Amino acid sequence: MKKNMKLLGVLIVMVLIFLAGIIYIGGLFKTGGATYQKGYSKPSSRPLYATETATASIPTATGPTATTVKEVVQRLKKDYYITIQDDDPIKVASDIKSQISSMGGYVVSENLDRSERRIVYYMEFRIPNTLENEQKLGSFLNAYNVKSLRLETQDVTSQYNQIMAEIESLETEKKQLLEFYNLSKDVNDLIMIENRIASINSRLNYLYLQKDYYEKTTNYITYHVTIESKEKPVFEVDTNFKATIYRALEILLGMINAGIVLLIVGSPVALLLIVGKKIYDRYHVKKKGEG
Repeated sequence: MKKNMKLLGVLIVMVLIFLAGIIYIGGLFKTGGATYQKGYSKPSSRPLYATETATASIPTATGPTATTVKEVVQRLKKDYYITIQDDDPIKVASDIKSQISSMGGYVVSENLDRSERRIVYYMEFRIPNTLENEQKLGSFLNAYNVKSLRLETQDVTSQYNQIMAEIESLETEKKQLLEFYNLSKDVNDLIMIENRIASINSRLNYLYLQKDYYEKTTNYITYHVTIESKEKPVFEVDTNFKATIYRALEILLGMINAGIVLLIVGSPVALLLIVGKKIYDRYHVKKKGEG
């Protein structure tokens, strides 16, 4: 009996020791979590956003806050497509360039296509987008023979505002990254920051190009003008071809004249042959009857 009681007491003591050990180990895990996070063996290898420094974390791209109120300016893209017909397209193009220069505009591109049949002058230019300039240039172009005119408009306000919001967000993130870069001394952190800044710069270059394009095409009106001369007839195109046609006409007229001469000269001969044949036939038939 006493032996069983001793065994029971030893068993109880061992159980208590085991429970105390489990409780102690659990306490160690709870206090050690602040030093070593799951998945990282050293504090220095933790990601940048978890680094416990005065700057807190690497900034991420954010959009404009709800409290930011900006006036929305409509961005309307206008493109005019005009075809003018004139005997001297080069002079008309020169007059148009003088006019747009006086209005503060500029020529984007121009091209002259000269052939034996016609001259075509292509122009693309822009003038400041104001109602006064639009009406003034319209009146100027109406002085010429305008064969066709088409206006295409597109509202790009939403696209422009999205680009500006992304530029603002990326510039803010880039500024914060540079501040964090100056404070950080960890090599891995510096490499990550440099890679992110390079990615931001690449994206910003593209966005600024888009921004410039939308500003140019909305702050200015774009005109696509084609100035063409009247098409010449085919027989006037090539002087050799013209001479060939005239020579053919001369030959045809000569043949007609020769036929008329032959008809005049051959008419008496043909008449004599007809009369002679009739006399011969009559005489020959009469002679056979007498025989």
